[in-house]
Amino acid sequence: MRSAIRNLSLLGIVFISGLSYAEQHQVRPMVANALTVVDENQQPVAGATILIGYEAGNPFPGNQVTTGADGAATIPADWKAVLPLTVQAPGYVATTIPLAEPADQVVRLSRQEGAGEIEVKGTATDFGRLISDGKVDFSLILSSLKRSELLSFNMSTVLSPKIDVIELLGNQVPLPSNITLPRQVESFIFPVELNKPDYRVYYRDPGQYVMSALHGQFPMQRVINEIRGGKSIFDLLNHFTILERGQNTLDVQAPIAGANIAVNQTRFDSFISVKAPEFPASQVMYTVALDEQGPVMAPTDVKRFSKNETIKLKTHSAAVSNVLAVLAPNATPAFDPLKAISPVLGLAEGMISLAAERPQQDFTQSSLALLPASAGAAPQFLPLIPAPAFANDVVTATVPALPADMTAASMVIVYSEIEAIPGGSVKNERRTRLWEIWSDVWTPQVQLPKIEFARNANRIYRWEVMFLARANSAASSLDPRDLNTVTHVTRNALDQ
Repeated sequence: MRSAIRNLSLLGIVFISGLSYAEQHQVRPMVANALTVVDENQQPVAGATILIGYEAGNPFPGNQVTTGADGAATIPADWKAVLPLTVQAPGYVATTIPLAEPADQVVRLSRQEGAGEIEVKGTATDFGRLISDGKVDFSLILSSLKRSELLSFNMSTVLSPKIDVIELLGNQVPLPSNITLPRQVESFIFPVELNKPDYRVYYRDPGQYVMSALHGQFPMQRVINEIRGGKSIFDLLNHFTILERGQNTLDVQAPIAGANIAVNQTRFDSFISVKAPEFPASQVMYTVALDEQGPVMAPTDVKRFSKNETIKLKTHSAAVSNVLAVLAPNATPAFDPLKAISPVLGLAEGMISLAAERPQQDFTQSSLALLPASAGAAPQFLPLIPAPAFANDVVTATVPALPADMTAASMVIVYSEIEAIPGGSVKNERRTRLWEIWSDVWTPQVQLPKIEFARNANRIYRWEVMFLARANSAASSLDPRDLNTVTHVTRNALDQ
């Protein structure tokens, strides 16, 4: 137990920062009789405040120290027992290790998400000659994702919360800014010209990003008929066929214009067969096919599953295939993007009155499984958990039952500021992490130190609890929280 706690102290913040132990390669050497704080690049963090215990002066005077230029602070002589260790520094996510030993250790902080946005825009090109064939051609611009980002899946992963407005048939039509429509003419009742060649995407942090443009089609008449019947975009995912992909790697340090992507670089000539497990009718499974490319994974397809259903997802023959399966309560979006683009499809508002606003498809409560799929996949899940509670500095959560073929890895609590994003095609939000709390055991209660954060009256503040596990068949790791071995997460959150 004591060695496990020490490992947590050294490596526990890896998961949320998105850097696994294998990706780090080296851990900064410990300073003797000191607590050392470093950033993602193993550089010392000067001026970090370290609290040992639950508040200043408790359980002993002098339990709060500050790191020097070398990122180190001397361990207080009165620290004699296992206590919470909390590190805070401007520009970084506060990190607490609930059970830390009085010993030399290195704590790695992850940077807080940027306050601004960096815009990247361009054109999706090279669709070839498009004919009037009853199918609408489109492209979806997506960024490749680290494993940590995949396991924090939400709708903004697929659909941009930003919108572009185009005029069609005298109507102002909003579309997610990461969707493009090459110029084409299709007919439904009468000819309709579609033409939105440009995209916009946004990043909160500078860095190198791999962008994919997925070229797909959907059958116009069938989609229109199902919209008339009240279906949502989530219900229609299985009518969308992905044909090919183009990619572009960008070093994003400032806004970029003209980041064009040719969609015809890689033809999708293969499939991943995925079988859904048994689950209640009140739940639904979504699966994203992924092409593993070094430290990131590029989406190649997404589909919606009912219980026990088998579906083939598109990929290419050279792909290192994985799937991210997400189990969530079954619902439909409050605002349907296809309802918004009804003028594009030649539909009058009255023709889609059944597609009114309804409860949103929400992924706050969800269970995720990330697994290799070169020979197909049959995901199993940790059970969904109810929302946690927070009172008197204690987070209370329901510990899920652990299936026999899984091993518990860790429990993570994340406190975030949530900003609602208006005007998009689906209800969306922008999250800024403030505090992460790690436990190397699954526990129903965690006593937190008394840490204060400035609160904005116009924002929501969220306590999210995640239970992490790995398949018994997964490779072992010296770090039980190594993201490369985490395969399952179940999560839920409380908003305040």
